[in-house]
Amino acid sequence: MSITVHTLDARDNVMLEVMRDHFKLSPRVMHRQIQEVAHATSALLRKKGIDYGALRSALVPQQDRHEMALLFNIDFRASGSYSYPVHQRLLRLFSRQSSRSLLHGDITDMGWGAFEEAARNLVRVGQRSFESPMLYAVYVNNLTDQMLTDIHRGMEDYPLYIGYVDTTYGSMFKALLSTQLVHAYVQHRGMTLGQHEDDRHENEDVDLVGLGLDEGGYKMRSVPGMNFMLLLSYKIERPVVEGYETDTEFSLNAISPIALPLESCEIEIDPRKFDYLLREKAKSLQGLGLLDGHMDQLKVMIQERISGNYIYSMTQDDTHDVSRFNIMIEARPADTGRWFRAMVGLEYKPEEKRLRLITLM
Repeated sequence: MSITVHTLDARDNVMLEVMRDHFKLSPRVMHRQIQEVAHATSALLRKKGIDYGALRSALVPQQDRHEMALLFNIDFRASGSYSYPVHQRLLRLFSRQSSRSLLHGDITDMGWGAFEEAARNLVRVGQRSFESPMLYAVYVNNLTDQMLTDIHRGMEDYPLYIGYVDTTYGSMFKALLSTQLVHAYVQHRGMTLGQHEDDRHENEDVDLVGLGLDEGGYKMRSVPGMNFMLLLSYKIERPVVEGYETDTEFSLNAISPIALPLESCEIEIDPRKFDYLLREKAKSLQGLGLLDGHMDQLKVMIQERISGNYIYSMTQDDTHDVSRFNIMIEARPADTGRWFRAMVGLEYKPEEKRLRLITLM
């Protein structure tokens, strides 16, 4: 029985690539291996009281939710952890009716000009500013407008907190964060989910990151690092650099024994499907700047996004013999000047080298 894989991280995790190359495994064998790991992870989470399916909103970008990077100055003279008190405050501010992923770490500009961009878009506290070329950042996804406001206000009295940058849409600063932050944990309703050492018994629960994940009334759970990094790690979106397409290759391999370069696949949109979108999904097409356009423009937009980003919610439907996945496309039409996100569902048809549009939301 197949399983929907919300996300698969072979971008920051070389385990699959090393395993494939070392043992010279075929795509068919890799497909079976990935499915086995996904089933084992889902079963382990179930034993710990977590439904893997319910983690989707924390692991996959949501078109109607925000992402944010909270920025902090670092007191280099203080002893002890400067991350612990930050997360203790954040955990008190999160809604326990929903789920989200958190990444964190020290960040530097690397000469990209990303800090200048961040400063321009910073929702700051008073006149606080960057005090050194190194900051501490915490990245949080799956947030409503109100959650953004509540978290910002709840952190204002913390003296090292500078403010936040809305990182929902692509930017140089968001790309920088994707290269420097590490995964901290998933906050899933009244639980926190992290990772522990691979040689520790899988049934144990350990706060390996030392952020007090079992405090504040949260039930702390952990899984082996291999499972967490591969299947429970949120990927901050950034353009895919040529030569580093293995992430998409293994993501496809999760639902098919055939993993083609997606840019080699033709986008297929049934004219009746496009007419349906014009009638029923006009708001989404308008947001993308396509309401008065032709379906060829939508094809180009999908193709460009596929060639330069990530795929999610990979599903192998054995009942209907269909493999499908989602992508998130974003645009900022000149006539509105407003960013817009849409989720596109595609059927993967490797034998025909086609990607058939299923839905757009």
